[in-house]
Amino acid sequence: MLLAAVFATAGVAKLLDRPGSRNTLAGFGVPARVVPAAVILLPLAELGTAIALVPTPAAQWGGLAAVFLLLAFAGAIGNAMRRGRAPDCHCFGQVHSAPAGRSTLVRNLALAVPAAFVAIDGPGPSVSAWIADRTAAELVAIAACLAAAVLGALVVRFWRENRTLTLDLESARDKLASLPRGLPVGTMAPRFTVHSARSGEGVTLEALLARGRPVTLIFLSPGCGPCEGIFADAGRWQTGLAADVTIAVISDGSPAENIASLQNGFGDVLLQDDWAVTNAYRVGKTPTAVVVSPEGRIASALVSGSGIESLIRLTVRQHGMGRSGAAVPRAPVA
Repeated sequence: MLLAAVFATAGVAKLLDRPGSRNTLAGFGVPARVVPAAVILLPLAELGTAIALVPTPAAQWGGLAAVFLLLAFAGAIGNAMRRGRAPDCHCFGQVHSAPAGRSTLVRNLALAVPAAFVAIDGPGPSVSAWIADRTAAELVAIAACLAAAVLGALVVRFWRENRTLTLDLESARDKLASLPRGLPVGTMAPRFTVHSARSGEGVTLEALLARGRPVTLIFLSPGCGPCEGIFADAGRWQTGLAADVTIAVISDGSPAENIASLQNGFGDVLLQDDWAVTNAYRVGKTPTAVVVSPEGRIASALVSGSGIESLIRLTVRQHGMGRSGAAVPRAPVA
């Protein structure tokens, strides 16, 4: 009955996920011309084996078919391992699938043992006769043990999956933490070409620096909640401080949503393609700003959030010398 349940589950799962079965067969080296037929015949063979294992007269034939299929699977897995390949076994379709390897090989060989007993010695007593010979207490105890075994297997599986996810998350965090943030002060600023959200014209870093003033690059995104306060004040900064510092807002998304984010209708937003400028300047989040000197070099570390307004004030004092005579408008930075 255990073998019948295993083969029935495998057969039904494969029939419900034929594209996955097709990829698995190809991964095991089955010729392309044979794959379409094998995708149907293999699960039908598994279902036929499951059906044959249930009734007493056909159980030995079912056991023989189970031994043949399990040894064939083991041979295919062993051959793939010998060639250094680990295709997805797709043993139970989308219910459970993992790369074919040592554990998959051991599982097939382990299942072949009871299948061989059935094929050689024939079936045991019928299910009804076996149940009739058990007392009520024995049946309850057996059911409880089976339920405990199933729950234990699920707990172990979920624990392993949770452990894997935790390790992957920690690894991702470590990689993220090791990534450099920002470019060293004094290095040449990466050149770029962006496009005005209002006019669509191309704008380069050289054109921004040609004004002879420091350029503060503010990296924003219209879908970023903390960016809303910076967007709301960016236009006033661009017009009110134009004589002291060039404010360049680098964003992504469509022109319409970026212009709408400005709220006050002043200023402009420069749109990048696929976060190219953000990546070039090693910016990890928005809102973030960095200052580029008139000579085209990185003049500050990356500053995020509420520190952007302070960075602009400092840039005006150090480089702008107050030529505009305007105070930096205070923005409700999130």
